[in-house]
Amino acid sequence: MNNIPDYRRRVGSYHCSASGATQPLDEHILKLLLRKEYKMGFPFAARPRAGQIIQEIVDIAEGLDDYKPMEGKKQGKPITDAIRLGLREYNFYKPKDWDDGRDAEEFHHFKEVIPTMAVHAHNGLKEYYDMDKVIGEHQRFHTENELDVPIILFTDYTDGERQIDLKCSFPLRNPPKKDGTRTWRNPKPKTQPTRQQVMQQAVYWKSTGEEPALLFVTPEGYNIVTKDNCPDLSYDSLEQAYAEVMTRWKIVQNLLRVADGDWKTLFGLVQPDFAQIATRHGSEILNIAKEHWNI
Repeated sequence: MNNIPDYRRRVGSYHCSASGATQPLDEHILKLLLRKEYKMGFPFAARPRAGQIIQEIVDIAEGLDDYKPMEGKKQGKPITDAIRLGLREYNFYKPKDWDDGRDAEEFHHFKEVIPTMAVHAHNGLKEYYDMDKVIGEHQRFHTENELDVPIILFTDYTDGERQIDLKCSFPLRNPPKKDGTRTWRNPKPKTQPTRQQVMQQAVYWKSTGEEPALLFVTPEGYNIVTKDNCPDLSYDSLEQAYAEVMTRWKIVQNLLRVADGDWKTLFGLVQPDFAQIATRHGSEILNIAKEHWNI
């Protein structure tokens, strides 16, 4: 942290990450502003929170929760106990209040499928690894000569040779029936990653040298995707994806350097998508965004 340039420090940009390379530019600088000047972040949603809970359940079952490299694995708990602890943690989530109840409805329905999905995720992980050798999620670093801050990454699971990232897809709402009730449809586990997921895996691969893989989980089951069954995870594909990531990181770096800590200058260099900001983050953050884009 001692070598972070002043123009980065002024806006609180201390590292690069895969998420920072794949999110829209307007959201990237808005996120920096919120953290630095308002001491707040983007609001969460039931769907990603449920995904976190499933990983927490698997971690508890395998003794990888709150993983610290110097301490290693702890004694795991029975999966039923892990599920109980995970659901208790999930209940602390407070649904959004600006989306006509969608997030709240998803929050309540996802409670029903989290136990099943956690078991699928656990089984998939045990299929892929000798679990005695698995290392849990923790902060890791990588550097690039063209970047003036470190790259930070958090791989979900690794054995030092292969890493795998857990990706959960939750039920989707069907239109309401005439009586007002609703049914849900469960997606099948994916066989192809999104471009964003490929870019994330490219960062992990370049940073660690570990073979990348994805564990896709739904209430229907799980699927493990590797370079052996998915061309998008081939080395050539990952090289191309990493080049895209580097381009985005350098664009952000150039924007921050030009702005030199001046928010007005920085916001004047990026086009906002207010509709997307409103949908994802609500009226409070939308008003902050409009203020800083002088709307």
